[in-house]
Amino acid sequence: MNDIYNSRHQGFDWGSFIAGILFVVASFLLLRYPGRGLSAFVFVFGILSILQGIIWISAYVKFHNIFDLSWVTLISAIVDIVIGVLFLCSLEIGGLTLAILFAIWFLADSIIGIIFSWHLREYSTGYFVLCLILNIVSLIIAFALLFNPVLAAITLVYLVAFWLMVFGINEIFVSWMHR
Repeated sequence: MNDIYNSRHQGFDWGSFIAGILFVVASFLLLRYPGRGLSAFVFVFGILSILQGIIWISAYVKFHNIFDLSWVTLISAIVDIVIGVLFLCSLEIGGLTLAILFAIWFLADSIIGIIFSWHLREYSTGYFVLCLILNIVSLIIAFALLFNPVLAAITLVYLVAFWLMVFGINEIFVSWMHR
């Protein structure tokens, strides 16, 4: 039993500590420069989209003689590459696109939350009403984000910044716990 305990606690976890510090620093940078943060998101998504297009082309080359619908991968590759290039050439269009997608994501989750809250009526009227109210508020926020893409873009950057902050602090704590 002591061997198991000792193998799990071998000292300070420098990797977690450094990662935590980097996440916290990235969070502060996003909070300080939200516009540049959004531009960085667009740049990363543009690169990832181009890479995904290249992967789809590779899949098409491998499977076009085997799979009748392989042409779909070629179309997807072209769309991914075009979107990636568009994002890299126009950070504004990319930022607007990400903001709208972010708002649509919230909208879809809100609608699904409203639909699924109905099953709570069987268990508790109070939980049902609370869940329904919270999802309706979420729906209103989603519409506000959808009709104000600038607000959606800023919200996206701040949510990522706060996530980085929480995750970074957690990593710092974990580094001490591994001692």
